[in-house]
Amino acid sequence: MQGGKKGGGNQKKGGSAISDLLKPKQPFEQTEVVLQNLLLIENHRRKVGSPILEDLDIAEAAKALWEAPFAVLSHDKFESEDPKFTYANKAALDLFETSWEELIGLPSRQSAAEDPETQEDRNKALESAAEDGVIRNYTGWRQSLKGKRFQIKDCTLFNLETPTGKKVGQATTIYHWAFEDGTEGGPAAFEHVESSERPSEEEVQKAEEAVAEQGALVRALKEEHGLSNDDEEVQENVALLLRRKAKLEALHKRTAAADAAAAAAEAVPVSEAEAVSAS
Repeated sequence: MQGGKKGGGNQKKGGSAISDLLKPKQPFEQTEVVLQNLLLIENHRRKVGSPILEDLDIAEAAKALWEAPFAVLSHDKFESEDPKFTYANKAALDLFETSWEELIGLPSRQSAAEDPETQEDRNKALESAAEDGVIRNYTGWRQSLKGKRFQIKDCTLFNLETPTGKKVGQATTIYHWAFEDGTEGGPAAFEHVESSERPSEEEVQKAEEAVAEQGALVRALKEEHGLSNDDEEVQENVALLLRRKAKLEALHKRTAAADAAAAAAEAVPVSEAEAVSAS
């Protein structure tokens, strides 16, 4: 009797293990998604010139990208007839009001309104990224799968390439979005810098120090306090780090724009009268 009971227990345990194996995995747990994520992360570092996430643990990369506070999407090769979505993290799925099952495999053109002007703007951005490898500070109109329009701001688009240089797709990171009713979202939503004046060196230095300080705090939470990306305190501080980085990037953009305007002004030729007067 005891032997029979024991055998039944083993059978139940085995059945549970099989059931666990058959249980659907979260998207970030799927092998093909993990491999695609590693390719995306590597291309972001190489094309954009910075890590997509600070202090990224490679063993937790797919989960960290899935739970990132900014939106990440990718589609397959742009040169194909009709590129399809191959990845979207939770923030992107929420933004486009859809699910993983509904979005993946869908033509990526459906992320924008069907009117020719919007589609042309989107295609030009993708073509530019395909040619140059990356474009920064892209702003354009998109719409959710339920038809809600919104503007994505200061996006980065970059190519996805294999280690041999073969193009296999494109990806985008979105840190700031604004809906037609005026509401905004994304980790950079409240760090938007409206001024067009050249920032002072002191202003830029303070922003750089704020980024370094926040980055050090995130590292300390992980290395000294043993917290992980799943802990709320880490998530909150990573979100603040991203906002500070967005503000610093905005300051760098203002500096570059002011320098370009000054260079253009110096390049304007003087009129003949001005030349005579000057002589």
